[in-house]
Amino acid sequence: MYSRECGESIEDGSKFCRHCGTAQTGHPARSRVAAQEATADPPDPYVAPLAKKPMSTANKVGIGVIVLLVIVAIFHASSPTPTPAPTQASSADQSADLNAAANDAVAEVNAEVATQAPAASAEAANWDYSTKTDKVRGGTSYSATTTSTNTIHQDPPYDSDTSMTLTVRHAPSSGLNIILRISSGQFMCPSYEGCSGTARFDDGSAERIRFTGPDDDSSETIFVEGEKSFLAKLKRSKRLIIEKTLYQAGAPQFEFDVHGLKWDH
Repeated sequence: MYSRECGESIEDGSKFCRHCGTAQTGHPARSRVAAQEATADPPDPYVAPLAKKPMSTANKVGIGVIVLLVIVAIFHASSPTPTPAPTQASSADQSADLNAAANDAVAEVNAEVATQAPAASAEAANWDYSTKTDKVRGGTSYSATTTSTNTIHQDPPYDSDTSMTLTVRHAPSSGLNIILRISSGQFMCPSYEGCSGTARFDDGSAERIRFTGPDDDSSETIFVEGEKSFLAKLKRSKRLIIEKTLYQAGAPQFEFDVHGLKWDH
């Protein structure tokens, strides 16, 4: 047995502990551990033991909901996102966008063509080209004609707004000719003696040029002498002014826009 006081081993039936002297009468035999537990310091009466508070039903339900939400979130995160099927409205919007883009592209092309068209039409308006077959000689006549950009006033019986045309012609019968015609009035340039006038190409100096009248003595047509030299200057120029005396109209000046002449005949 063990002493109830010090927990040391003593003889069974001992009334006193031979180690600490404590009386052992009336106490059953106990183990050493039991004796040590018996001799341990009693609990502090002022310190309340910590009691385990049972979990409420609401807390259990809340925890369960949180766990469920976490599981659902993990499931959605791991699942592939389905591609939504296109609706009729979205298809209509896409068609509208494509149509708008196509219209914009067409508008840009039309705008570009519009910016280029005036230049091309202006160049075409400067010169009118034509061909004519010479059925007698078996060749072809080529001509390019432009009209003065201004008109001059003449008193009756002539037209009050008189213009001049300039024609470059190459014919099998006569070769190269530079021809001037007025819409009304008289050049007064007979074929047997000719006449003269003045020409200025671009910003160059005024040049005296000679003219020859037609064989039929028409008063509305004259031919430039020195055709090849005149044509070479004409092809390099953008503007030409011709001054020529007319019957009872003084010496009017006719201006021509001659740029862009295409001539290789």
